[in-house]
Parts: sequence; structure tokens; C-alpha cells
Amino acid sequence: MNSKTITRIVLLAVVAVAVGGWAVKEFSPTEDVVTDNGSDATTEVIYPDGVTVINFHGEKRCRTCIGIGDLARKTIDEESAAEEKSGRIHWRHINYEEADNAHFVTDYGLVSSTVVITLRKDGEEVKWERLDGVWDHYGDDATFRTYVAENVSELLKQL
Repeated sequence: MNSKTITRIVLLAVVAVAVGGWAVKEFSPTEDVVTDNGSDATTEVIYPDGVTVINFHGEKRCRTCIGIGDLARKTIDEESAAEEKSGRIHWRHINYEEADNAHFVTDYGLVSSTVVITLRKDGEEVKWERLDGVWDHYGDDATFRTYVAENVSELLKQL
């Protein structure tokens, strides 16, 4: 073999290792996320009166899915801290692929990881919004945060 062939083989091997490493990082399952109180997500736990912001996700989550949940959570923490502290806003992570949570797929028309906000008064859910735009706005933090904050704010006004 000549030096050009050896160089090509080495470069191809480096590229293959890099792509393989990226694929493993991007598509490997992450640790399960539990609800804030450490218990399984039941209707009673995730539906207190007020506005509940729910990061629905599947068992395996890509970096974007994780990023959407993290940025939505950060938005709530920073934009609605007073409402969250007062109990007017609640935050939850829910794996919709778990058997006990499968009904959420039908309840909210879930087709992939997303954020849903619900409004509950006197023990009844009166309105909900699936924020599919989180996918469109992910990558532009300011637009993403404005989108989430405005939708949450609209439901808070109806409390």
C-alpha cells in the first residue's frame, strides 16, 4: 500500500469514529425523569388547580427533546417564579410511553415529545394548549422563551 491509501484509510476511520460517537450521544436513552414529588405521575398529582406546564417525552429522548424540556423549565423558573412559588403554576415531566400515562397520547393528541399547558379550576380541567411551536422555535432561545411565556401568561389570565 502506498502512503495515499494509508492516509485515506486513517481519515475514513477517524470520520467513522466521530460519526459513531455523535450518533451514540444523540440517540442514546437518557435517565428517566420523575415528577417533582418523586412519585408516579397520576391525574391527581399533575392536575392541581392552576396552570400546569408539562414536558411530555418518550422513553428515549434525543438532545433536542431534552433541550426543549430544559429550556421550557428554565423559562418557567425565570419568567414565572412568583406564580410558581405561590402555587399558581406547576411543572411536570411525564413519560407518555409508560403504561399509566398512555392516556395522555389520546387526551392531548401527542405524537412526539412536546410541552402542554393546562388550566384547572375547581378540580376540573377547563382548557389546555399543546405548544407544538417549541419545535419550530428551538434553536432561537429568545423566541422560544417568548412563545412559552406568552402562552402560559394567557392561561394565567384565565385563572
